[in-house]
Amino acid sequence: MSDLKRETTHESSSHSLDQEKGGHAETAEALLAQYDPKEIERIWKKVDWHVMPVAMMLYLASYIDRANIGNAKVLGLQKSLQLTNNQYNLALSIFFVGYVIYETPSNILLKKISPRWYIPAMTVIWGLICALFACIQTPAGLIAIRFFLGFAEAGFLPGIIYWMGCWYPRSMQGRRFGILYCTVSLTGAFGGLLATAIHTLDGAHGIDGWRWIFIVEGCITAGLGILSLFVMSAYPATASFLSEEERRVIILVNEADRALKAKEAFSGRQIRSAFTDWRTYCWAIMYICTYIPVYSVVLSLPTVVTGLGYSGTIATLMACPPYGLGFFAVLGVGFTVDRYGNRFWHYVGGISITMIALIILMAVENLVVRYVMFFFIMFMFVPISVMWAWMSSNIAGSNKRAAASGFIFSFGNIGGAISGQIYRAEWAPRYVQGHAINLGCYVLALAAGTLLWWSYRSDNIKREAAAGQVEHHADMLGDDLGEHGDRHPNFRYYL
Repeated sequence: MSDLKRETTHESSSHSLDQEKGGHAETAEALLAQYDPKEIERIWKKVDWHVMPVAMMLYLASYIDRANIGNAKVLGLQKSLQLTNNQYNLALSIFFVGYVIYETPSNILLKKISPRWYIPAMTVIWGLICALFACIQTPAGLIAIRFFLGFAEAGFLPGIIYWMGCWYPRSMQGRRFGILYCTVSLTGAFGGLLATAIHTLDGAHGIDGWRWIFIVEGCITAGLGILSLFVMSAYPATASFLSEEERRVIILVNEADRALKAKEAFSGRQIRSAFTDWRTYCWAIMYICTYIPVYSVVLSLPTVVTGLGYSGTIATLMACPPYGLGFFAVLGVGFTVDRYGNRFWHYVGGISITMIALIILMAVENLVVRYVMFFFIMFMFVPISVMWAWMSSNIAGSNKRAAASGFIFSFGNIGGAISGQIYRAEWAPRYVQGHAINLGCYVLALAAGTLLWWSYRSDNIKREAAAGQVEHHADMLGDDLGEHGDRHPNFRYYL
């Protein structure tokens, strides 16, 4: 295969449109033949430099702002506010109530308005709310402001996933989402170090160190939101940093991949189709069952590490190194997903390693072994980054994808509300019950993922059989998904 294949060879040398859809050369390949492959590679690098830094900076800020309460707790928040353990757990959980309420309508609004304006405005608002944590004086105040932080931040993650999916064809998304999500593993390491560094301001201007954590991190987030307003482009068709010919290449590749049009009007009917597709709910089950362990560990790891005999600043620092392995695992898997495909088996692999580590944590009392297992627990990030690429690849029609993504993330964040109850103080120091709950979540996540994979595979087989009887294109250039979305007969699911 010539230039259409070559433009993705840099990204996925053996996992191409031909492998997914049967291998017939068609119009898109002929149109791209006029471009030098090195020029096409240069265009994608140009897109990367304009899309990825914005996504990564804002996502890192969002995760730090939602998880910094864990570091603030061990650095004085609990003592200063005289928080009970139940009040603290409620503050963790209520954050996600705001998420669940607003995430789905937020993503529909994102499609209606524009990512160019909506995402930066959202970032500034939640950054300012984070800074206002410094003003709270009572447990009730903490609980209330955590709810509003969650509400303000609710639409960010599904919004940024939707936005990135509008730029990259499916064979290039694994690496990009892997790079994006590996910033979460940096949150544990960088977030803990940053909180510890900011805490050295303890007493400056009569302000407690834990309050400075929220002030500094919130102001940084708001500043990044303002900056993104000047550098963010909504879609390839409107990107000022691309020339006309560069836009043409990006739009052509995406349309050939999955009939993603340069401009697709808002469609209430296509949005409703997201809620009548049973697979949307299967995705939601997978998300909630993988988000519960991730959120429970991210929010509680500094506290759980105290069960190994550490406390205070040492506990926050000891919680940092395991995230390094999570960083490299997610980054590596992002590359192999694009190169080899097999999203389902990458999903299974990440879950399996995490389950083994949880079982060992439950069974072993040796402190050194238990601490080492927290490194392997960080493979919990792998299935989520894989799901981002897998879901974005297989839910077609931008309206349906926006609505389905919002609902799936919203349902998954019910897991965030649950996660604050997983590592309860009365289960210290080994937290066997918490590990067991997370283990059960992964069992259900595996079952739901297997059902989804089987259904996608079955549909691909049926569509290939039908395509053998009628003339069809190897790519989707010129096709119109209409109300069919990913149910279109020429659409092929990624497995």
